[in-house]
Amino acid sequence: MRNLFVRILAEADVPSNVDVSLHSLAMTPPDDNPKSQRMNIYCVIDGRDYLIDVTIAHPCRPDNSPIPFHRIVNRRSAQLPGGKAAQLAEKDKIDKYGPITQAAGFRFVPLAAETFGRWGDKTMDFLKMLAKRKPRPTSIPREEDTAFRESIVNHWSQLLSVELMKHNAFQVASRAQRAAAARGPRRASAFPEDFVSRGPYRPNTSPAAGL
Repeated sequence: MRNLFVRILAEADVPSNVDVSLHSLAMTPPDDNPKSQRMNIYCVIDGRDYLIDVTIAHPCRPDNSPIPFHRIVNRRSAQLPGGKAAQLAEKDKIDKYGPITQAAGFRFVPLAAETFGRWGDKTMDFLKMLAKRKPRPTSIPREEDTAFRESIVNHWSQLLSVELMKHNAFQVASRAQRAAAARGPRRASAFPEDFVSRGPYRPNTSPAAGL
């Protein structure tokens, strides 16, 4: 997902760096978690420094999980309106990184999505801002500029949706592999490869007689 956002930034003529250490930017990370030591993307837009962190919210995480955050975001979240989990994920990121990034003179943007397909408001606002940077082709009249910008956002949204589906498929495949391995080597041998790379399942069939 991060790499696709980097590609979108490049289309908007915004160069970027990835996995930037907060220490290298003279900032103290909010905690000792290894994932908290770096920011996904750093870029400069119109002379302003931006720090961007991508997160995917899982509204239906199991209640009983060894990961503390997963125990907080449990199945009850599935009853929330669409987009609420992404909104909460954005808020968590802002609460965590907002104070230290703002104090250092950076603009922090959390880019959040739900596994069900909804994108956070901050993400859509950011895409709209980037779309304004795209030059309008001379073949498109000025009065159609708004429609042109909307088409760009729609295109990027479609790319992100496909990337999110890939992420979900990979998560399902990985969980199936781990579950099979936990049930024993015989069960695990049924999944020798990654589901995503194998493509659709095709049962073994025998050719009809005479063919």
